[in-house]
Amino acid sequence: MAEGTKYSPVFACPHCAMPLAVTSNSATCPEGHSFDRAREGYFNLLVGGRLAKTATPGDTAESLAARRRFLNAGWYSRIAESLGDALGSIQGPVLDVGCGEGYYLSHINGTEKYGLDISKKAVQMASKSDPTSHFVVGTSFHLPILNQSCAAVFTVFAPHSFDEYRRILQPGGTWVTVTPGPSHLVEMRPQRDNKILEREEKRSEPPTEAADAVRIQFTLDLTDEAAHDLYTMTPLQFQASSAEAVHTVRTVSVDVWVSHGTLTESPASPRLSL
Repeated sequence: MAEGTKYSPVFACPHCAMPLAVTSNSATCPEGHSFDRAREGYFNLLVGGRLAKTATPGDTAESLAARRRFLNAGWYSRIAESLGDALGSIQGPVLDVGCGEGYYLSHINGTEKYGLDISKKAVQMASKSDPTSHFVVGTSFHLPILNQSCAAVFTVFAPHSFDEYRRILQPGGTWVTVTPGPSHLVEMRPQRDNKILEREEKRSEPPTEAADAVRIQFTLDLTDEAAHDLYTMTPLQFQASSAEAVHTVRTVSVDVWVSHGTLTESPASPRLSL
């Protein structure tokens, strides 16, 4: 190994699942796959072909800017606090899957912080604002993460795979998810018929894998700017029938599940699925 090179304790090559030797400029696996470090400090480990050609790779620049303004203003600070309480003080690497621009990772009590998002723009923003953490572009369903390398993993309002959680967590490791409850932002949602509402409520239950789940509910009285940012940072912006809601709604319900569990045994299939 060249002078100044060290192996990442967490990141794996997305092609062959081997450890990555990291320098100030690049990351290289023993099989010779190489990745340049971006100017902001992150690596792009998203393999071509993982996404459909028509897929949008994560949040847009506009939605990320709105998210940063909204979160930094403290509107969701209670969610960040509940997340931190569920994780506790972490000894070892903690991974934020779907880290966005890095807000929630910055509120975690840990010394080895890692973030992953499918949006290159999100990872750029996170890397700039938090140079002490380590970030990569990647997909949550094929995590470029070494087997049993993380003491904890969490996801806030982002897609995730419990199979991948089990693969990357150390025995005794903790996972936490923050997911919408049935009344989350209900005032801004388009109207639904009863059958659709029943399906949405069922999807709004805590995951069956959870050992425990805490429901957090509160009401926000938003400013005009905050209402616009909240609308823009969520999938509501893609639901045309709800477009008028942002112009009139200023009081909204926040309803989320903070769920967690612990990995008590080693995964049955310890290899990264390629």
